[in-house]
Amino acid sequence: MNINYKIKTLTYNICKYIIRILIFINVINNFIKKDYYFTLIGVAAFLLTFIPSLIFKILQMEPDKTLYLSIIIFIFIALYLGTLNNFYRYEWWDTMLHTISGIIIGFFAIIILKKHSYNNSMDNYNKIFIFIFVLSFASLCGVMWEIYEFTIDSLFSLDMQGVEYTGVTDTMVDLIADLIGSIISYIIYHFTYKKQ
Repeated sequence: MNINYKIKTLTYNICKYIIRILIFINVINNFIKKDYYFTLIGVAAFLLTFIPSLIFKILQMEPDKTLYLSIIIFIFIALYLGTLNNFYRYEWWDTMLHTISGIIIGFFAIIILKKHSYNNSMDNYNKIFIFIFVLSFASLCGVMWEIYEFTIDSLFSLDMQGVEYTGVTDTMVDLIADLIGSIISYIIYHFTYKKQ
């Protein structure tokens, strides 16, 4: 085991536990204040930090620590900062999150392709196919998220879709941001892979 791997693993573990501790403290604080809505959101955020490892196990994939940590950090900035600390008051926050999620999902799509390729080699795939797959996968995830927002809004009379801002505009901006994020992930992969 080389020193770089040890440093990467240590950094990953420290970040992971700091995020979980911060979320847990927030849960306790909201529970003491009897703010049960934010308590539940905090509990959900805490539980979601365990989801990435579960996904990798279900897909029988070796966990990619960089991607794993990226997902946990995304959960932190989306729920802990965004919802629990009201960062959504900034107009650019939601669009930024969708762009970041597009990048993360794009890299996850690439990892899935690599896992299911012969000998874990991306040489078996045409670059255009990889590009289309990454964009399609990110777009599908974006659409599923918008369906989730619509369902929650309908069931609980919330406004996750920003209907006051116009739901259609919010949805389209979110999907475009997802798409841009996935394109960024492909560009990063493409130039990194060419150097290997």
